[in-house]
Amino acid sequence: MQAAGMTRIRLIALLLSSLLLAGCQDPELYSNLDEQQANEVEAALLSRGIEARKVRAEKGEAFLITVPREDIPDAMATLTNLGLPRHANPSMGDIFKKEGFVSSPTEERARYLHALSQELATTLMQIDGVVTARVHVALPDKHVLQEDVDSASVSVVIIQQPGADLSGYETDIKAIITDGVEGLNDVNRVTVRFFSRELRQAAAEAETPLAMGAVER
Repeated sequence: MQAAGMTRIRLIALLLSSLLLAGCQDPELYSNLDEQQANEVEAALLSRGIEARKVRAEKGEAFLITVPREDIPDAMATLTNLGLPRHANPSMGDIFKKEGFVSSPTEERARYLHALSQELATTLMQIDGVVTARVHVALPDKHVLQEDVDSASVSVVIIQQPGADLSGYETDIKAIITDGVEGLNDVNRVTVRFFSRELRQAAAEAETPLAMGAVER
């Protein structure tokens, strides 16, 4: 009887320890991130003194980010201002993956334009200070008997971080676009517009449900 009682006490103590340990674990801030997204988020938070930690999910190849509960408002404000985690744009290889029946010329053209726009946007998002970029490509229709074909045109929208001024990069952005789009032979056919993201303060974030719990992407 005494041995059975001691065993029961040990089991209860082990259960309480497990519950206490689980309660002390930092909550998830983001989950279902790929490794690059997780690295960017972790580095951004650590550089601002927030004790973020990248953890591999129990199943699959995804990662999650944990932070101390009291740092969630600051972490959310920081990531919002930086535009992190970045949206994972599909590559041209992903978009042109052959599945099912043969695509029509119209479908192939639409997929090509989408893939090209995504590739260019991904390139522009590597510029420091860019939160997100949108690129819209318009290619003229080609006809067999038509010798003179109109130039392509491209519209670019840049959302920049609070306080950033990327207007000085406009010439470089136009050069990147011109070099990346076949049939675009006039830089004046590229328009670039800059918009600034509103600065998000931690105090404001703390009042929203988004900052008070885990966020799954």
